[in-house]
Amino acid sequence: MSDNLNFLYNDELLTLKLRKLYESAGFKKFRMSKFESYDFYARNKDFLHGQRIITFSDLNGKLMALKPDVTLSIVKSADNAAGRQKLYYTENVYRESKDVHEFKEISQVGLEVLGDIDLYQTVEIIILAIKSLLEIDPDAILDISHMGYTEGLLDCLTDDIALRAELHKLISGKNAHDIVKLANSNSLPMNPVNTAIGLMVSKNSNDEAIADAVANALNARMQGAVKEISSIYEILKAQGLEKHIRIDLSVTGDPNYYNGILMHGYIHGVPRDVLSGGRYDMLLSKMGKDCTNAMGFAIYFDALDRQLHKKTADDTPVYILYDESSDINTLVSLTETLREQGTFFNAVTSLPCDAKSKIYKIKGNTTEEEEL
Repeated sequence: MSDNLNFLYNDELLTLKLRKLYESAGFKKFRMSKFESYDFYARNKDFLHGQRIITFSDLNGKLMALKPDVTLSIVKSADNAAGRQKLYYTENVYRESKDVHEFKEISQVGLEVLGDIDLYQTVEIIILAIKSLLEIDPDAILDISHMGYTEGLLDCLTDDIALRAELHKLISGKNAHDIVKLANSNSLPMNPVNTAIGLMVSKNSNDEAIADAVANALNARMQGAVKEISSIYEILKAQGLEKHIRIDLSVTGDPNYYNGILMHGYIHGVPRDVLSGGRYDMLLSKMGKDCTNAMGFAIYFDALDRQLHKKTADDTPVYILYDESSDINTLVSLTETLREQGTFFNAVTSLPCDAKSKIYKIKGNTTEEEEL
């Protein structure tokens, strides 16, 4: 059998490459069913960022949901006694598209680590995220942030939950004007407000971003976060990956779930992140799991439609033109030869008007070649 993979579409080939990448690092494939009890998602709707869910009633009248997320299913099925679990998945989820206002079946590939996560495990996950992006775009960028830094900053501003949530949105949206407005209306201290605004300013380099974060760390929580970021970055830099990393501490997430490193991956030609993930120990706790830590990421294939809709190679077929006088044994022998070579072909009795490839004409038991 030919091992030519030209018959694969780009999304299929990318999935195979990612599976090889993850399995070579010791990750095992996680499989899930397409639906789950709606109550399960209703209890964890905050983690889904308010996304609407497709529901239906099963044969017993129980309200079910098409799965909008994989991470929740992985955490739900986590075995507390299994130690560290390294899992990857290639699944479809059903949710509202970020690009169009409609439900879509979205292919996702990603990985999760549950259990004790040390510095090495954190770096491994980040490296796998970068290498995943590089399978798509050699100039891809991974933004890295840390929830501990922004949470520590907000500790200096307010303990009001609603106000903190609003500040999270404004910081992540780089909205300096409304942060000042919100601070003034709520009599917040200006020193941490200025630090928040400073997070939004683009830095000339990652080293400058880290130095600025160190200089503006206002408490132990912020200091610990930037220390972890700095340690990770030095390792990644030693591996020659610094040009694919951007330290941006203005990136935040939901503090009810995320508590450490955050990641968002970008490629040329796509105006949104195609990869996202991070440390989510809080979700484990919320779902009553004894696992210490959790971290992972997902790649969203719906964001890659333009990059992946084509085949991996020119799939214009070779045409084999035959008629009533053609010897069928000769025709079958030629098609089997082309099939073994991995060549795309189509045997026809008349050529399409847009045919532009090589043509084999079967006349009796002889074969003639032509180029269009």
